[in-house]
Amino acid sequence: MKPKPVVLFYVQHLLGIGHVFRATRIARALAAAGAKVHLVWGGTRMPSMDFTGLEVTFLPAVRSQGESFSGLVHPDGTPFGETEMSARRDQLLALFASLRPDMVITEAFPFGRRQMRFELVPLMQAARAAPWKPVAVSSIRDIMQEGRAANRVSESLEYFSGWYDWLLVHGDPQLIRIEDTLQGAEKLLAHVKYTGLVTPDAPDLSVPPSIAADVVVSAGGGAVGHALTAAAIGANASSKRFPDNWLLIVGPERPDADFQALKDAAGPGMRVERFVPDITRVLADAKVSVSRAGYNTVGDLLRANCRSVLVPFTGGRETEQLRRAQIFAKRSLAIMLEDGTLSPKLLGETVDNAFDLMPLGSSLRLAMDGSATAATMLMEMLSSR
Repeated sequence: MKPKPVVLFYVQHLLGIGHVFRATRIARALAAAGAKVHLVWGGTRMPSMDFTGLEVTFLPAVRSQGESFSGLVHPDGTPFGETEMSARRDQLLALFASLRPDMVITEAFPFGRRQMRFELVPLMQAARAAPWKPVAVSSIRDIMQEGRAANRVSESLEYFSGWYDWLLVHGDPQLIRIEDTLQGAEKLLAHVKYTGLVTPDAPDLSVPPSIAADVVVSAGGGAVGHALTAAAIGANASSKRFPDNWLLIVGPERPDADFQALKDAAGPGMRVERFVPDITRVLADAKVSVSRAGYNTVGDLLRANCRSVLVPFTGGRETEQLRRAQIFAKRSLAIMLEDGTLSPKLLGETVDNAFDLMPLGSSLRLAMDGSATAATMLMEMLSSR
């Protein structure tokens, strides 16, 4: 029997956690398609993450020092120093040498995760120099950070042209094309493959949701959801249509003290949870969703076909969520609010107005089986290697 192709899949989350759900969905689909997938995990461990069918190496965890991505720190906030960076790099290179992978996939890099160059540059140099010639693939979302400095754009393009074979874009070009937000992408189009959106399976409506709520307010991973969760407390009192039966999902990355404070502050009619495993099913029965506009969150909303209020994260120099929220707001498929305008009164009134919208996915026919499509594409790349 022919041995399974070996894939090294590098994933690092620094602030938000949405992209790790996308990456692990692709990794699981690739394993199901017949590859031996070794996931390299560089962020904090997440007990709720599904690693079924995967081999996983946990590097010493790092995260961003803040929204500005100005430095790397341990999960407890202490600095992550040069010696520790060297140790991580050496661990990663030793893993590459022992696995001898047929394919190396880096999530975001070289168009993101610039802070991890200390280990990713040596990894990709080793991959390109390896005598067995592994296929090199960059895996990115459909909307990238805009307004990058010219020298950083040049650096990314140089890295890609020197080390990579393919660029998987996890989006549907009917919604947005990668050259609309990725500077220099027109030079790479011969290497681009669109997989469609990587979303969860459509919810099984024959199975009741774990929580029944009219209005669901979710802050994504939670690390950058403070303004949204603060405005949600008491917002139901300003909603004429839905004065009760609200659900606030705080997110797994918020400190326990924050979570408890929100539970204590929530009045009658609002339930507060840290995490809801069947979020897509819960949203499918909800009347209105209020959320950030991250990739995975909007994917959940499209699958659930839920009326939506989108509050994009725009901290630091982030533009991705703003662009995504604008796309849907311009099509009158969502109402967009900004963090600086949020208040319980505005949120409650906007929820009432959102109920008059069409559900988010009602007029769109987007490709949303991106994990399975990506797995098929990657297996074809391995077969033609």
